[in-house]
Amino acid sequence: MSILSPYAGWLLPMAILIVLSALFSGSEAALFSLGARDRRRLRRGGVGGRIAHRLLDDSEHLLSAILFWNLLINMTYFAIASIVAGKLESDPDAGTSVAAVFTVISLLVIIFFSEMLPKSIAVLAPARASILLAPPMGVAVNVLRHVLPIVKTSNLLAGRLLWPSFQPETEIDLADIERAVELGTDDAALLKRERVALRSLVEIADMRASELMRPRSKLKLVAPPLDRTLTFEGPIPGGYVIVTDEDGDRMVGTLAVRLLRPSHMDHFDQYVEPVIYIPWSAPVARVLNQLNEQDISVAVVVDEYGDGIGVLSIDRIFRRMLAPQHDQSDEAVVSLAIEVCSPDRCRVAGSVSLRQFAKHLGVEAPEGSVVTVAGFIQRHNERLPRLGDEAILGNHRLTVIEQDDETMRIEAQRIILADENLGEGDGI
Repeated sequence: MSILSPYAGWLLPMAILIVLSALFSGSEAALFSLGARDRRRLRRGGVGGRIAHRLLDDSEHLLSAILFWNLLINMTYFAIASIVAGKLESDPDAGTSVAAVFTVISLLVIIFFSEMLPKSIAVLAPARASILLAPPMGVAVNVLRHVLPIVKTSNLLAGRLLWPSFQPETEIDLADIERAVELGTDDAALLKRERVALRSLVEIADMRASELMRPRSKLKLVAPPLDRTLTFEGPIPGGYVIVTDEDGDRMVGTLAVRLLRPSHMDHFDQYVEPVIYIPWSAPVARVLNQLNEQDISVAVVVDEYGDGIGVLSIDRIFRRMLAPQHDQSDEAVVSLAIEVCSPDRCRVAGSVSLRQFAKHLGVEAPEGSVVTVAGFIQRHNERLPRLGDEAILGNHRLTVIEQDDETMRIEAQRIILADENLGEGDGI
């Protein structure tokens, strides 16, 4: 140790640089290991949490600043270490061996104390570490505010200079995917399951949110303040409790009950996540993209008047794509809600999807914003459905035959249209 005493003036800056490098390395690990839900909770973490949330809004800018400062600090550290090693090598009391040992120890120290240790500690409690480290990171980013655009432009120009011939890959046709599935396995059972999954994936592209959603009447709705007994009592369809506003009209959040752990129960209201709002006619594939981009589990389906008529969860979408044989809730509801009386006559519940009922009848569903069979009759008569109200759907006459506060039954009777009569006359 007496050999290094004359170089204390160099060793102190090296120690400071190790601390600064550890600060930036730990910040990088903590901030970029946060999930979307943790990021939303940062807003409630005081000044540090709000700074961290603001920095993560421009993650590319933040990462560039961290890497810039870390590189600058490490280069300075190794420059000082090289100077000290050179002085030790020329020192008659030290020599080449001491200089070599000092260089190796300097390298190991910065690897362990500036990279491995701070990152390991940061990922253990990323939210707390982010709140503590966000203020100095904010200062570091602000210092480079005018420099980082130049660095970003240089990286872009260098990339185009070194890799100018990169071209986007062509899209894969559905036929190519199916052919790859057939060539990928000789197992008939596996091939059948893969074909079912592929067919379900294609159906999702043409399916509307209103066809796959869970209707509002089938949801577990709770209004704030959330009471533990009211929230968790009774069945919870789909594993999600839907949180409404104080009036109980607008759906504003969801609570994934199936994901809660016993340690979460004391403060379960902190795990309510926001929802997105989508029109009833939105393709399910687009809804899935939005849920993935925002890392949200549930989308509220709204009609043309802005009223929430149901919800569509990401679990429901994936179950429909990957295990359609186990996602029979829609089919089961439709089959139970439709009562076939004769080949030309059937009865249906008013809450059944109009498009699904049209498929059952073998007619084309009308274009428009109507979601249910009851809504179709309401739109046709321009009033709330009453007993005896009628509407024409393809070659069927729909008539309201039962109605009370909770249910509505509609009878569909096949009728002979004028063009069908003409066709029969021509045949004679």
